[in-house]
Amino acid sequence: MGNSVKIRELKQLIGAHNPDIIFLSETKMNGNDFRRLQNKCRLQNGLTVNSEGQSGGVALMWKEGTNVSIQSYSKHHIDSIVNLENNKIMRVTGLYGHANPSLRNNSWDILRRVGDSVREDWVVGRDFNAILNDAKKEGGRTGVRAQMHDFKAVMDDLELVDIKPDSGWFTWVNNRSGGGLVKERIDRFLSSVSLVENFPFIATKVVRQTQSDHDAILLDLWGRRPRDYPNDHRLCFKFDLCWAGDREAKTIIDSAWNRGDIEYGEKIERVRSVLGHWQGRSMEK
Repeated sequence: MGNSVKIRELKQLIGAHNPDIIFLSETKMNGNDFRRLQNKCRLQNGLTVNSEGQSGGVALMWKEGTNVSIQSYSKHHIDSIVNLENNKIMRVTGLYGHANPSLRNNSWDILRRVGDSVREDWVVGRDFNAILNDAKKEGGRTGVRAQMHDFKAVMDDLELVDIKPDSGWFTWVNNRSGGGLVKERIDRFLSSVSLVENFPFIATKVVRQTQSDHDAILLDLWGRRPRDYPNDHRLCFKFDLCWAGDREAKTIIDSAWNRGDIEYGEKIERVRSVLGHWQGRSMEK
């Protein structure tokens, strides 16, 4: 981030989207560099973990008035608790996954350690340096199945949901030409199911960055809120406990949940959809 052009692009991103919290990875900065960046971005609240030479480094910055409490940090993560409006709190963890595949499980160990202490709605974001499946990649060799399985396993263990972006998809490109070009979706937000339930309009998007091989990813807790909120009938669906004893409902849930090898969030959405249709048909009888 010491590059003046990169800093200018970051300032433009902040000006356009006005984020409350910013997590940076692979900053290649020390403490003095970070303080200069804070001054230029006018964000005086933050924490940095210094890079090692010209590699690594993570940082978290937040706006004045945003209540952030740092819980833990390392060369590869910064974990925090954020106080929201109406006395709500959420856990926000920035992760910079190990680029070396042989050390990738260290990243998942960090997530598991943080997850053991999480009692709040939780979001994890930024550069995981890993893909979940080959749909998250274009060009180059196919992903190593064992590594993708490890990533999916930690998501399932921690009950984290992949929030798919409303705009953009691939977040990293190797900037080569022709057949050597590779694009991957290695930057993303994962969230707890409770966060999605409490913020049903949560949205993410990818914002192109011309000065980096990584694009920026943005998360907005209210990004999909419709104009007629809170009178949106799409919010009327809720799981009814009486369905637990309904044999037909159980069959529908089992079928929807176990059909195909898809991600946790997609399973939840599928169950929600089929139960909604089934509920509608039942009411018509």
